[in-house]
Amino acid sequence: MLRKLDLIYLDVAQALILVFGGVVVYYAGKSYSKTKSQAMLLLALGFAAVTLGALVAGVMYNFGTTDLGTVITVQAYSQAVGFFIIVYSLARAKG
Repeated sequence: MLRKLDLIYLDVAQALILVFGGVVVYYAGKSYSKTKSQAMLLLALGFAAVTLGALVAGVMYNFGTTDLGTVITVQAYSQAVGFFIIVYSLARAKG
C-alpha cells in the first residue's frame, strides 16, 4: 500500500507531466499551424495522448474509486498509443 507521501509524489509527477506535456503539445500545434506538416500534427496528437493519459489516470485515482492497478494500466495504454503515434509521425517525416 502506498503511503500518503508517496501519493503526493505521484500527484506532483502527474502534474509535471501535464505541464510539460501541455507545453510540447502547444509548440507542436503551433508548428503545425505554420507548416501544415501532417507529421507535426501527428507529433502533437501523440504527445496529447501521453499527456491526456496522465490527466485521466490522476482523475481516476484521486476522484474515483478506481484501484491503482487499473489506473496504471489506463496510463500505460495511453502512453503506448501516444508513443506509437509519435513514432509514426517521425517515420512519416523521415521519408
